[in-house]
Amino acid sequence: MQRISNCMRREAALVAIVALSVALGFSLAANFYQRPSNAAIAASPTAAAENWKDAFVVIAENLRPSVVNITSEKTVEAPSFPGFDDFFFGPFGRPRNAPEQEPETRKATGSGVIVRADGYILTNNHVVAGADHVTVKLPDGRNFSGKVLSDPYSDLALVKIDAKDLPAAQFADSDKVKVGEWATAIGNPFELQSTVTMGVVSAVRRGMVLGDGGAPKDVIQTDASINPGNSGGPLVDLEGRVIGINFAIYTASGGSVGVGFAIASNTAKNVMTQLIDKGKVVRGYLGVEPIDLTPVLQDKLGVRQGAVVQGVGKDTPAANAGIKVMDVVLSVGGKPVTNSGDLRRVVQSFPPNTDVKVVVVRDKKEKTLTVKLGELPVEGQGSETGSGDKVGLSVQPLTPEAARQLGVDESIKGVVVRKVQAGGAAGRAGIRPGDVITEIDEAPVTSVASFSKAVGKLKPGDTSVLVVQRGERSVIIEMRID
Repeated sequence: MQRISNCMRREAALVAIVALSVALGFSLAANFYQRPSNAAIAASPTAAAENWKDAFVVIAENLRPSVVNITSEKTVEAPSFPGFDDFFFGPFGRPRNAPEQEPETRKATGSGVIVRADGYILTNNHVVAGADHVTVKLPDGRNFSGKVLSDPYSDLALVKIDAKDLPAAQFADSDKVKVGEWATAIGNPFELQSTVTMGVVSAVRRGMVLGDGGAPKDVIQTDASINPGNSGGPLVDLEGRVIGINFAIYTASGGSVGVGFAIASNTAKNVMTQLIDKGKVVRGYLGVEPIDLTPVLQDKLGVRQGAVVQGVGKDTPAANAGIKVMDVVLSVGGKPVTNSGDLRRVVQSFPPNTDVKVVVVRDKKEKTLTVKLGELPVEGQGSETGSGDKVGLSVQPLTPEAARQLGVDESIKGVVVRKVQAGGAAGRAGIRPGDVITEIDEAPVTSVASFSKAVGKLKPGDTSVLVVQRGERSVIIEMRID
């Protein structure tokens, strides 16, 4: 059975590929030929052959020092640790009714690319998500512990290590990548360090939606060989610039069949910049469900390109601005929209609270509306590295959109409970997903960082008092720490 798989390598007897359910993809590549000027002397066939031979050698020599190996570790006491078990083992893990056993450390490996000389490394979120400890091995053999900043929405993450003067890769403009250009993938497939493979860009601007509820992605498809362990490594052009971050393959066997996918470099660069500057990624939010125009809709609505509004969310920016079902969005903030994927990408490129002009076709006439964009609600982004493991829960920032969805007054500050571990201290105390924690032992909780600080002070045997907002009600909960 064919499937989409994340390109991450598991250790020895614990090998498994996380299967994703949607077989869509994208690709990227780079320009090889340059048109000589009129004054240039044409190269001889021998010189052309030498340039061809050396092109990929130069890429390998220049880029391999920037590509690292990443190992994620998680210690579990039972085979069926919620969430993390699914991530590392998927359907190939231990049976969920297996007896408990002694604690064991499970490992997964992937790739990453150095993007700043002061120790920032870009990789996939699925390489590092949920890990207790992340180790980065540089090509020169040095090992560093890493701190993770994640953006699950894009399946991208940054790992920060305490190092300086590292060889950082450069980004290309992925919007300029064309089908047929050469592309080179560099990574650690099957733990084979610094492997280089070559192919072409097979497609661009593909819209991929992961089966686990992940976000639509602007991706590039390539036939450069990508395998488990390549996740998080770069796809580069012939100038050695990053055009994408490899993250998935379409496969029937678990190995490469020549259909690989990379998250476009423009997306990756935006995520990287926001994670460094803000600790999280914020995106504009319109609040519509768009679909592509079909030939029938083109004829009936009198428009050849754009995104058709199939649904409008209640109390969303779109609804407040008067956008209606069957409107065809032509542009947002002056940026053209040709299909539903464009609409999502363009809207999310604007910061929240931005006033934008949205041009729509309604009743075969153009109409311009002014929309104040909201903030796209996203689960689990930011720095949360294991800080809630002690009590058995994970949290995320409370955004205005999340507050509205949870029925919580927007004036309330706190963090939203994302997951609760069965049998943990939080679960036994009655804390639920969707609760908003506002205080821990009289200390205000206003961010993920303040939550982590408060939990870090708890010791076994303590009984902590939490103030939780549950919809419109405030609840006091006593939580005993094991």
